[in-house]
Amino acid sequence: MALGVTVLSAVFIFLLSSHYIGSRQWASEFSFVAPCSIHVVSPCGEDVRWQILIPVRDHYDNMLPGTGPVGLGVDTLLYTVSSIFDNQDEILLISGENGVPELGTFYLASGMQNLDTLHLVDPPHSSLPDVIQISLRPDDTYIGFLYELINTPFLMAPRRTPDGSQQSDSRLGTDCAGLAVYGRRRQGFDCLYLGPQGITEYLIPVGDGSYLPDSDAETGIFRNEYGCAVSVGNDGLHPGDILHFGAQVSVFLEDREVYGVLDSQDLVIQSWFSGPHVCTIRNNGFFGLPVRLYRWSQ
Repeated sequence: MALGVTVLSAVFIFLLSSHYIGSRQWASEFSFVAPCSIHVVSPCGEDVRWQILIPVRDHYDNMLPGTGPVGLGVDTLLYTVSSIFDNQDEILLISGENGVPELGTFYLASGMQNLDTLHLVDPPHSSLPDVIQISLRPDDTYIGFLYELINTPFLMAPRRTPDGSQQSDSRLGTDCAGLAVYGRRRQGFDCLYLGPQGITEYLIPVGDGSYLPDSDAETGIFRNEYGCAVSVGNDGLHPGDILHFGAQVSVFLEDREVYGVLDSQDLVIQSWFSGPHVCTIRNNGFFGLPVRLYRWSQ
């Protein structure tokens, strides 16, 4: 019995949380806290080729199908296919190693034909045999669940695919508001997938009115019309709060220098253009527009 293992010390592997997927335990999807190791046995129990499918990070528009750089129709997503092990009946996956993402969603295929890319309408794990979806997150917090959508594309107006799968819930991809709502749904809250304006029914305001970055090009501290800055921490903005730019929402992630106030170098997690990602507010594509601040009401 061969075991495809990335060369790592036994001590390091021991320290990782470990998971096992046996030949009779193959289900459609799995979600684990990373870093972790995943011991997988082929569903047939025999030597097979193992491949990883990664969604191509791109901009898809369900409202205007086929207009993005990939040029595919509505719901049709593109995946790259990479072989990771050949002729093995079981393998050991390590998050962040050998093509496995550190965080986010990918697919593991057992015994699939040798391809470079796939165009699929329905989720790979529901439309192809012997394919499972694996999602990795850093923890079980609201923000932790958002990381499950890392490595997926931007989907304007996520919808249901022909097999009935909701694109955001199925971790196929999402748009800005969909990402914010996804984390709440993963926490068990009953939230509908709505657009940037619609989700405000689930939010309560933080601060006073709208804010703009000041004229200091280096810091870009956000201030309201009275010149008051937005505090971060204590009674101010917290990780997981919503930055609402009108047509775009981003989730506040981390306070960076200048510490204690909202400024251009602070980090957000958002879905825009290439898909869910982490960036500074200055580089989020909406810097310079008025922003209103919100917090989930529950």
